[in-house]
Amino acid sequence: MTPVEVYKQILDQLVERSPSLGARLVTEEGIYSKAPAYQHTNDLVRALTPEQRIVLAEILTHERESAIHDVLASLTWWIDCREVGLTYQGKPMPTQLSEMGLHVDYIGATKRLELADR
Repeated sequence: MTPVEVYKQILDQLVERSPSLGARLVTEEGIYSKAPAYQHTNDLVRALTPEQRIVLAEILTHERESAIHDVLASLTWWIDCREVGLTYQGKPMPTQLSEMGLHVDYIGATKRLELADR
């Protein structure tokens, strides 16, 4: 694999992990977590209608996507301003294929995989 292919796979993996387990549990099982510490959260989720659970799952997914975006924006700053770099098998890994940051590449990967799913 080339460094570019690895970079694209990293982005694709981040996109695939964007929907959270919590969002899936909210819609499919009517709970947020199976951990005992979240009993109070599960009580809230159980009190919601199925339609409200779908909205909550959308919120959870959006927050997760936003967090990934923000981490990648921070990493972009480090690459641009502090000369941090990524390598694959000792070779420089080209990042910022969009030339606008890793976070923009992530958004592009999100859109590419959405189109592929259609």
